[in-house]
Amino acid sequence: MLSAHQLLEEIIAALRNVIAPAIAEPYPKAQAYMAAVVLEFVARQVEERRDLATEKAQAVAALWADLPAVLAGQTLPAGDDGEQEARLCRLIEWLYAEKDRLGPEVFTAANQRIREALRQLLDEELKVAGKAE
Repeated sequence: MLSAHQLLEEIIAALRNVIAPAIAEPYPKAQAYMAAVVLEFVARQVEERRDLATEKAQAVAALWADLPAVLAGQTLPAGDDGEQEARLCRLIEWLYAEKDRLGPEVFTAANQRIREALRQLLDEELKVAGKAE
């Protein structure tokens, strides 16, 4: 799947190299070129928001670092270096499957810590929709 930045670059190239040159009338031709310019500004903003991936990775790393203490010596499920979202899903499934074995206090603490991390991830995703600072 193309990233948002790559997709914008493809649209910009199409506007400049295919669409605008194919338009004979001056005003629509100028508008096609202007659309490419506007999309370049948007592409720069998308490029600047790559910090979100780093912040999301830090939130997940903090969760994995905190879990051993939160689980109070309970063994975490076997982890792998797979995709973080899939790994989080497996963790949540494991937590609910082991709810009785973990006990209410450990389960609640782990559940709250996971929810906190998921909230941080959601906050990072929502930064994309928010105003540029």
